[in-house]
Amino acid sequence: MKNNYLVVNDCTNPYYNLALEEYLLTHHMEGVIVMLWQNDNTIVVGRHQNTMEEINQQYVKEHGIRVVRRTTGGGTVYHDLGNLNYSVIADRGEDDRDEMRYFTEPVVEVLRELGAVARFSGRNDIMIEGKKVSGTAQRIFQNRILHHGCLLFDSDLSVVSKSLHVRSEKFNSKAVKSVKSRVGNIRDYMPEEVTIEVLKERLACKMLDDAGYEMLALTEDELAGIERLKRDKYETWEWNYGQPINCAIHNYKKYEGGTVEVYMNVREGRIEECLMYGDFMALRPASEVADGLTGCRYRYEEVLEVLRDFRIRDYFGTIGAEEVAACICCVPE
Repeated sequence: MKNNYLVVNDCTNPYYNLALEEYLLTHHMEGVIVMLWQNDNTIVVGRHQNTMEEINQQYVKEHGIRVVRRTTGGGTVYHDLGNLNYSVIADRGEDDRDEMRYFTEPVVEVLRELGAVARFSGRNDIMIEGKKVSGTAQRIFQNRILHHGCLLFDSDLSVVSKSLHVRSEKFNSKAVKSVKSRVGNIRDYMPEEVTIEVLKERLACKMLDDAGYEMLALTEDELAGIERLKRDKYETWEWNYGQPINCAIHNYKKYEGGTVEVYMNVREGRIEECLMYGDFMALRPASEVADGLTGCRYRYEEVLEVLRDFRIRDYFGTIGAEEVAACICCVPE
């Protein structure tokens, strides 16, 4: 019988926390691991987003907000100590179950048990009375899947709109008003006073299915490996901001499953360089698809043929190959 493990991580440094999460995914290949953690004053950018275009750089600098890129898809989020983050690492399901809903259901159940009428909605959200209180994302590594989410418990929501750039396609009215109107804090929907510590305890028990668990102890070598990953990846400008290309073509489309943004150099009718951004729910890095397009002729039919060589839902969630190809080649809807 495989063991269940709990990691209660008291560190609030986002670079360390994401390094720890990735290390657990790539080095602990058995059992279910649940980690509960918090980041202090941090913007967390989705794996395929263009950081420079997502954040209000002046506000972030003036207020000492750290910026870090995670390895999962989805959109940019703001973390403070009023948020509770959870990570679940487990073997990937053998059937075609809805992995997002499967891992989100225990969180929804806990919130309901505590008196908040929560539900899973859309592609990756938990909602209470029409307000988004949590976003979730996933990635796979070999036979393992990482599912994680950020729960808005008692967060300073005013910082969200000030620290981020919000595209007009996302909200119809001004960004500040729109962000405040669509997100909420879980604490405001609790009929009785509940602390974030109580929420932690209830989540741990529910996610580990009340089956008992061990506290995961890391060795000195493992801790050193996590520190190296933090230093060499998560603290670097290259990872968090990336190095953009001097592109000749820039296309952008918004679909029901998220946004897709493509930067390309095309020479003599063939794609020479390609970068792909967006808030789509990816399980694998879209850079693999972008690399596969190198050398392809810049024609919709041939781009689509390359895309169909990939299991496209692992890279773009519910956005189909035809839609991705239409964005790359700027085919009108």
